[in-house]
Amino acid sequence: MKRRNFLGLGAALGVTALAPDLFAKERFDIWGMPAIPSTMLAVATMQGELNKTHDMKLRIWSNPDQLRAGVASGDMKLTAAPSNVGVNLVNQGIKFGMLNIMTNGLQNVLVKDASIKSIEDLVGKKLIMPFKNDMPDLVFRAICKKRGIDISKIDITYVQTPPESVGLFLQKDYDAALSIEPMSSAAILKGKKMGVDVSVGFELPEIWGESFGVKPYIPQAGLIVSLDYYNANREVFEVFHNDLQNALKWILQNKQSAAKIGAQYLPAPEPALANAFERSNLTVTKASDLADELMSFFEVLFELNPKILGGKMPDKSLFL
Repeated sequence: MKRRNFLGLGAALGVTALAPDLFAKERFDIWGMPAIPSTMLAVATMQGELNKTHDMKLRIWSNPDQLRAGVASGDMKLTAAPSNVGVNLVNQGIKFGMLNIMTNGLQNVLVKDASIKSIEDLVGKKLIMPFKNDMPDLVFRAICKKRGIDISKIDITYVQTPPESVGLFLQKDYDAALSIEPMSSAAILKGKKMGVDVSVGFELPEIWGESFGVKPYIPQAGLIVSLDYYNANREVFEVFHNDLQNALKWILQNKQSAAKIGAQYLPAPEPALANAFERSNLTVTKASDLADELMSFFEVLFELNPKILGGKMPDKSLFL
């Protein structure tokens, strides 16, 4: 029966107002992080193949506490998250898996004094950063420990969010800010307007690689997903993976247009987003294809503090 005829029959019988909409798309809700990888989610949501068959909705969580509460309550079945969060959740008995990695490191250190070029140069300086005991802080502490830097000799101030961190960095007498993209690019542009000379002192992925003798990558964040939801929709997730890979290609070829899309979701202006793409080590790689790299990364975090991962190392079955 043709759809037009079917609808006509339904109206004649007076049942369409009560019957379920048989032609409604299935829901596909995604939560993104307040960082540049969420632009890939936004583009895939708008332009991907999955959008043709599913009602896709992207929302952005504002801080790790909201993320953990959303996962625990069941409101977030599919969300971007720092990679250690997935391990921690599973070790707490929550049935989640790690779907992919979307950035190999987007942290850098902003400075006002261009002579600060290494992490050692921060000793005796005032540093501000967001998310105490979460990924930016963990990476910074791991590097300091590996390089034998006494972190107590760095005057660190912690704040709740990346925008708060760079805002205070620009307004107050902080020497440096540990930041993530696109907030770093936004801070550089805002600094020019305020007459504050801000630059990137150094990139954390490069320092990480140099410190641990590995490639200059930090498998920092990606998507985690409810295992039940994933197992019930594997074919859907394959389509979504391809959409994300195509979104990344499109973004790198259309930075200005991508920035316009990203600005609808992220707390940064379009010019900052356009500048941030190249400095964010964006990728769309299945977690199962990075199992060895992820395990090596988690071993470093575990050695720093086992509680970061929920008390034990993950099993490779975590990686989907």
